[in-house]
Amino acid sequence: MAAVPVLVMPLKLWIDRPGPLTAESGYYPSGHTATAMVAYCGAALLLAPRTGRVGRGWAMPVAVVLSAATGIGLVLRGYHWPLDVLGSWLLCGMLLALLVAALRRIDNHGAAGSGTDAP
Repeated sequence: MAAVPVLVMPLKLWIDRPGPLTAESGYYPSGHTATAMVAYCGAALLLAPRTGRVGRGWAMPVAVVLSAATGIGLVLRGYHWPLDVLGSWLLCGMLLALLVAALRRIDNHGAAGSGTDAP
């Protein structure tokens, strides 16, 4: 979650694009979409292994639907252009991919160091 403003705010300042219903700038990428996606999908990634087989089947699809609904709602209400939301989805998709890679690396190191390997 801490990485979202670190990534989003400099892009908003650099691109400085006006929103659909206002002359104010700083709408790309959507910070609300980015925060929602990282919160929902990050929670799903962290909860799925602890909820058993059933949790793995529904946690991420629910998170994706909630993230999509948030972004689409922001576009329909006129707060963001579609590209603002798409940019956030792509940016946070990369961020979540890095999180998954880090979690897998931690799991692999934990399993290797657990002493379960017999010589």
